[in-house]
Amino acid sequence: MYKWVDQDGNISYSDHPPYKGAKKLEAPALSSVPATDIPEKKPETAAETSGEDEKKITKYAYLRITSPENDATIRDNNGNFSISISIKPSLNTKAGDYFSVLMDGKVILDKLSSTSVSMTNIDRGSHTVSVTVNSKDGKPIRKSSPVTVHVHRQSILRKQPR
Repeated sequence: MYKWVDQDGNISYSDHPPYKGAKKLEAPALSSVPATDIPEKKPETAAETSGEDEKKITKYAYLRITSPENDATIRDNNGNFSISISIKPSLNTKAGDYFSVLMDGKVILDKLSSTSVSMTNIDRGSHTVSVTVNSKDGKPIRKSSPVTVHVHRQSILRKQPR
C-alpha cells in the first residue's frame, strides 16, 4: 500500500505508487478469533411440549382489526375486501388458539391462523365485523372491537345504459 499527499494537500492511498514521492505502508496483521462451540440442544419429546402448551393459556393484551378502518366504504362489485388483524402477543397456534371472523354477529370464517383474511362475495350494505381468538376447545379468549364497513355493489335491478 502507498500513501501520498498531492500539491493541494489531499491525502491519497493506492496499491501502486503514482510517483516516486509515495510512502510505502505496511498493512497491520489481520486479527482472527476462533469459532466457539455451540452445545447441541436436546430435542424435546412430544409429551413434554404438549403438556407445557396445554397448561399455558396465552393472555392476549391487544386484538384489533387494523384494516379496513371503522366506517370504511368498500366499492367492489364482487363484494371482496381484506381484513388485517393486529394481535399482541402473537397467536399461540401451538396451544391450538385460532381466529374466528364474525359478521353481523355470526361466525363466517373459523379456525384461522393468519392475520390477513380475504372476504368474498359480501352482500351490499353496512356490516359489523369483529374477530375473536378462541382456545382449541372453542372458548373465546379475546374479542376485538367491532368495525363497521359499508359495501357498495352495483345493483342487478339497475338497467345498464346502452
